[in-house]
Amino acid sequence: MQKWSIPSLGPVVQVAYAVDDLQDAVNSWSELSGIGPFFIKENIPLEKVRVDGVDSNFDHSSAYAQWGSLMVELICEHTEKLLLTATNTRELKTPSVHHCAVFVDNFWEASKSLEGMGFKEILFAETSSGFPFAMHDTRKIFGHFIEIYEPNEELANFYRMVGESAGTVAASDKNN
Repeated sequence: MQKWSIPSLGPVVQVAYAVDDLQDAVNSWSELSGIGPFFIKENIPLEKVRVDGVDSNFDHSSAYAQWGSLMVELICEHTEKLLLTATNTRELKTPSVHHCAVFVDNFWEASKSLEGMGFKEILFAETSSGFPFAMHDTRKIFGHFIEIYEPNEELANFYRMVGESAGTVAASDKNN
């Protein structure tokens, strides 16, 4: 087996689960695990979206909560189903791990490095504030995508707020 080294990627700071019904998933997670509170963002506005290298739309809603030292995201895709892209056409079973997010020092270098290792960019987008992020297809190794982004003040504040709401320190605070 080929040995990979991805030194430009930081530790996992978030685990995201694909769900079909966001509110139902939030209720189940809260009731069964005690995780929460969840912060729900509906139909998150994105710009400059590419899915599988093609200009596209990616409409999704997410709920965020702290789970120990990690943020958990419940993601409900309304348009593109990234997990059902041409590279993996089998039926999607939800809930399932959708992606793990990591902070990177240099977004563009990390993305290029992942591409060079054969981990194709499956999604690129910018938030409405111009913040880029990408998901790379690492399913052949990990069974899920890797999401990358550089921590900035807005993101660090969001991670901190979610972590503090649960009485824990957000992962971004450990890196800053």
